[in-house]
Amino acid sequence: MKRTYVVQLIVDAVIIFLAMCNYMFPSVTMESPNMVFFLMMGTYAGLELCEYIFDNKRKEPLYIFAASATAAFAGIFLRTYEPNFVLSLAIVTWLLMIAIIKIISLEDIYENMTHLFLIKLTSMSILVLIGLLVSINIYYRISTINHMLAFMYLTYGTLEFGCDFLTYLSENVKFLKE
Repeated sequence: MKRTYVVQLIVDAVIIFLAMCNYMFPSVTMESPNMVFFLMMGTYAGLELCEYIFDNKRKEPLYIFAASATAAFAGIFLRTYEPNFVLSLAIVTWLLMIAIIKIISLEDIYENMTHLFLIKLTSMSILVLIGLLVSINIYYRISTINHMLAFMYLTYGTLEFGCDFLTYLSENVKFLKE
Protein backbone atom coordinates (compact mmCIF):
# COMPACT_ATOMS: atom_id res chain seq x y z
CA MET A 1 0.00 0.00 0.00
CA LYS A 2 1.38 3.39 -0.97
CA ARG A 3 2.17 5.96 1.68
CA THR A 4 -0.53 8.26 0.23
CA TYR A 5 -3.30 5.77 0.93
CA VAL A 6 -2.02 5.07 4.43
CA VAL A 7 -2.01 8.78 5.28
CA GLN A 8 -5.52 9.22 3.85
CA LEU A 9 -6.88 6.31 5.87
CA ILE A 10 -5.19 7.55 9.06
CA VAL A 11 -6.69 11.03 8.61
CA ASP A 12 -10.14 9.51 8.09
CA ALA A 13 -9.73 7.28 11.15
CA VAL A 14 -8.78 10.30 13.27
CA ILE A 15 -11.92 12.12 12.11
CA ILE A 16 -14.03 9.10 13.08
CA PHE A 17 -12.25 8.99 16.46
CA LEU A 18 -12.97 12.69 17.07
CA ALA A 19 -16.63 12.11 16.25
CA MET A 20 -16.80 9.22 18.69
CA CYS A 21 -15.21 11.41 21.38
CA ASN A 22 -17.89 13.96 20.66
CA TYR A 23 -20.53 11.29 21.28
CA MET A 24 -18.87 10.03 24.46
CA PHE A 25 -18.38 13.42 26.08
CA PRO A 26 -21.51 15.46 25.25
CA SER A 27 -21.11 17.78 28.24
CA VAL A 28 -17.97 19.33 26.73
CA THR A 29 -19.84 20.20 23.56
CA MET A 30 -22.72 21.75 25.47
CA GLU A 31 -20.39 24.07 27.41
CA SER A 32 -18.88 25.75 24.36
CA PRO A 33 -20.18 24.31 21.08
CA ASN A 34 -18.45 26.94 18.96
CA MET A 35 -15.03 26.18 20.37
CA VAL A 36 -15.48 22.40 20.03
CA PHE A 37 -16.56 22.74 16.39
CA PHE A 38 -13.74 25.07 15.50
CA LEU A 39 -11.18 23.02 17.41
CA MET A 40 -12.26 19.96 15.43
CA MET A 41 -12.14 21.95 12.19
CA GLY A 42 -8.68 23.23 13.06
CA THR A 43 -7.54 19.68 13.81
CA TYR A 44 -8.93 18.49 10.50
CA ALA A 45 -7.25 21.37 8.68
CA GLY A 46 -3.93 20.39 10.25
CA LEU A 47 -4.41 16.76 9.24
CA GLU A 48 -5.16 17.76 5.66
CA LEU A 49 -2.05 19.94 5.59
CA CYS A 50 -0.01 16.93 6.77
CA GLU A 51 -1.61 14.84 4.03
CA TYR A 52 -0.61 17.46 1.46
CA ILE A 53 2.96 17.50 2.79
CA PHE A 54 3.19 13.71 2.35
CA ASP A 55 1.74 13.82 -1.17
CA ASN A 56 2.53 17.01 -3.11
CA LYS A 57 1.11 15.66 -6.37
CA ARG A 58 -2.52 15.99 -5.29
CA LYS A 59 -3.92 19.49 -4.69
CA GLU A 60 -7.19 18.35 -3.07
CA PRO A 61 -5.76 18.12 0.50
CA LEU A 62 -4.41 21.66 0.21
CA TYR A 63 -7.80 22.98 -0.89
CA ILE A 64 -9.59 21.07 1.88
CA PHE A 65 -7.05 22.50 4.34
CA ALA A 66 -7.94 26.00 3.18
CA ALA A 67 -11.69 25.32 3.48
CA SER A 68 -11.39 23.81 6.96
CA ALA A 69 -9.03 26.52 8.18
CA THR A 70 -11.44 29.17 6.90
CA ALA A 71 -14.30 27.56 8.82
CA ALA A 72 -12.14 27.33 11.95
CA PHE A 73 -11.00 30.96 11.78
CA ALA A 74 -14.52 32.18 11.06
CA GLY A 75 -15.60 30.80 14.41
CA ILE A 76 -12.90 32.69 16.23
CA PHE A 77 -14.09 35.98 14.76
CA LEU A 78 -17.79 35.18 15.27
CA ARG A 79 -17.57 33.72 18.78
CA THR A 80 -19.65 36.52 20.34
CA TYR A 81 -22.75 35.65 18.30
CA GLU A 82 -25.28 32.94 19.03
CA PRO A 83 -23.76 29.43 18.67
CA ASN A 84 -26.64 28.04 16.63
CA PHE A 85 -26.38 30.83 14.04
CA VAL A 86 -22.58 30.70 13.79
CA LEU A 87 -22.37 26.90 13.61
CA SER A 88 -25.10 26.51 11.02
CA LEU A 89 -23.56 29.22 8.85
CA ALA A 90 -20.05 27.76 9.23
CA ILE A 91 -21.24 24.23 8.41
CA VAL A 92 -23.08 25.36 5.27
CA THR A 93 -20.10 27.43 4.10
CA TRP A 94 -17.68 24.57 4.76
CA LEU A 95 -19.95 22.11 2.94
CA LEU A 96 -20.21 24.41 -0.06
CA MET A 97 -16.42 24.68 -0.28
CA ILE A 98 -15.97 20.91 0.20
CA ALA A 99 -18.58 20.16 -2.49
CA ILE A 100 -16.83 22.44 -4.98
CA ILE A 101 -13.45 20.85 -4.20
CA LYS A 102 -14.85 17.33 -4.56
CA ILE A 103 -16.58 18.15 -7.85
CA ILE A 104 -13.34 19.52 -9.27
CA SER A 105 -11.45 16.40 -8.17
CA LEU A 106 -14.08 14.14 -9.80
CA GLU A 107 -13.10 15.42 -13.23
CA ASP A 108 -10.05 13.18 -13.68
CA ILE A 109 -11.76 10.11 -12.18
CA TYR A 110 -14.57 10.16 -14.73
CA GLU A 111 -12.21 9.51 -17.63
CA ASN A 112 -10.82 6.28 -16.16
CA MET A 113 -13.25 4.63 -13.75
CA THR A 114 -16.96 5.37 -13.98
CA HIS A 115 -17.94 3.14 -11.06
CA LEU A 116 -15.58 4.97 -8.72
CA PHE A 117 -16.90 8.26 -10.12
CA LEU A 118 -20.47 7.26 -9.27
CA ILE A 119 -19.48 6.09 -5.79
CA LYS A 120 -17.67 9.34 -5.03
CA LEU A 121 -20.47 11.45 -6.47
CA THR A 122 -23.03 9.60 -4.36
CA SER A 123 -20.83 9.98 -1.29
CA MET A 124 -20.50 13.71 -1.85
CA SER A 125 -24.26 14.05 -2.35
CA ILE A 126 -24.96 12.18 0.87
CA LEU A 127 -22.50 14.39 2.74
CA VAL A 128 -24.06 17.60 1.44
CA LEU A 129 -27.58 16.39 2.27
CA ILE A 130 -26.64 15.32 5.79
CA GLY A 131 -24.65 18.50 6.36
CA LEU A 132 -27.57 20.69 5.30
CA LEU A 133 -29.95 18.76 7.55
CA VAL A 134 -27.52 19.02 10.45
CA SER A 135 -27.08 22.75 9.99
CA ILE A 136 -30.86 23.30 9.84
CA ASN A 137 -31.29 21.19 12.97
CA ILE A 138 -28.54 23.08 14.79
CA TYR A 139 -30.09 26.41 13.83
CA TYR A 140 -33.50 25.50 15.26
CA ARG A 141 -32.57 23.15 18.12
CA ILE A 142 -29.41 24.05 19.97
CA SER A 143 -30.05 21.31 22.58
CA THR A 144 -28.98 18.54 20.17
CA ILE A 145 -25.79 20.21 19.01
CA ASN A 146 -23.43 17.58 20.44
CA HIS A 147 -25.19 14.72 18.67
CA MET A 148 -25.55 16.63 15.42
CA LEU A 149 -21.86 17.59 15.26
CA ALA A 150 -20.82 14.05 16.10
CA PHE A 151 -23.20 12.67 13.48
CA MET A 152 -21.85 15.01 10.82
CA TYR A 153 -18.21 14.21 11.58
CA LEU A 154 -18.90 10.49 11.84
CA THR A 155 -20.67 10.52 8.48
CA TYR A 156 -17.93 12.57 6.86
CA GLY A 157 -15.16 10.36 8.26
CA THR A 158 -16.92 7.15 7.29
CA LEU A 159 -17.69 8.31 3.75
CA GLU A 160 -14.14 9.57 3.23
CA PHE A 161 -12.70 6.34 4.66
CA GLY A 162 -14.87 4.27 2.33
CA CYS A 163 -14.05 6.36 -0.74
CA ASP A 164 -10.33 6.38 0.00
CA PHE A 165 -10.35 2.62 0.53
CA LEU A 166 -12.24 2.10 -2.73
CA THR A 167 -9.77 4.36 -4.52
CA TYR A 168 -6.99 2.11 -3.25
CA LEU A 169 -8.89 -0.99 -4.38
CA SER A 170 -9.63 0.51 -7.79
CA GLU A 171 -5.99 0.15 -8.73
CA ASN A 172 -5.93 -3.56 -7.88
CA VAL A 173 -9.38 -5.08 -8.37
CA LYS A 174 -11.43 -5.42 -11.57
CA PHE A 175 -14.69 -4.63 -9.72
CA LEU A 176 -14.32 -0.86 -9.96
CA LYS A 177 -12.63 -0.71 -13.36
CA GLU A 178 -14.39 -0.72 -16.68
